[in-house]
Amino acid sequence: MPRFPLLPLLLCMTPLASQAAETTLWGDHTDASLGLLAGAVSRYLGSADYRPQLLPIVVIQRGLLFADTTRGLGLQWQSPQGLSLSGALNYDMGRDDRDNAWRPGADRLAGMGEVDGATVFDLTVSQPLAPWLSVNAEGEWRLAGARRGNRYRLGLEAIGFHDDRDTLALDLNAHAGDGRFNQTYFGVTPTQSAASGFATAHPGRGLYAYSAALNWLHSFDPRWSSVATLTTTRYGNQVHDSPLLQRRTATTAQFALTYSF
Repeated sequence: MPRFPLLPLLLCMTPLASQAAETTLWGDHTDASLGLLAGAVSRYLGSADYRPQLLPIVVIQRGLLFADTTRGLGLQWQSPQGLSLSGALNYDMGRDDRDNAWRPGADRLAGMGEVDGATVFDLTVSQPLAPWLSVNAEGEWRLAGARRGNRYRLGLEAIGFHDDRDTLALDLNAHAGDGRFNQTYFGVTPTQSAASGFATAHPGRGLYAYSAALNWLHSFDPRWSSVATLTTTRYGNQVHDSPLLQRRTATTAQFALTYSF
């Protein structure tokens, strides 16, 4: 499922940032962060109900290599001018057709069938436009597992306040999916309609949502950091006719605490 920005902003405030401009694959030392992420998130894309979220955070980086419970396993690089590239293998948990504490899903989707998990490749590019503003783009392509399609994101991040301990930033993003992705998460096939009672829907490719996220980072000391994020998502006209969409605007909250060493 789409992951809205949270941890990349947190990581820039930890010792991992010291490796941002690393140019060798293996580097000369290892950085690590451990923590916990808690929040209240939508049960699935377009749901009017929420489920609690409690996830461990483990981030290990050496040189250009990283292993991350949020971003997966991959490589990241940053130029002296600030251009950053990241490519990673990750896993999409899919969607259940019943309430599930560990992955998206709801009893309301009974008869729709599960969306199985899939291995994906995620590519992210970010370029500063000013000291307080950057543009970023992300693509996520399915490699194996459920044929759930591909998703894309284009956004801006603006830093409104920054000092030695606190940073306030606003992320604005547009989210799009190819035809298969939008059909998987917002569509209803004739077979699914017969089993679930939902009307058929074929949304097609295009923009499915816009989001705005307010992030507050706080550094307690060189080791301990936290980030609180409030995200509002507005689903677009491409999917507004989907019978799975209960609410066109949804707001979620997340809080993460990490220890870096």
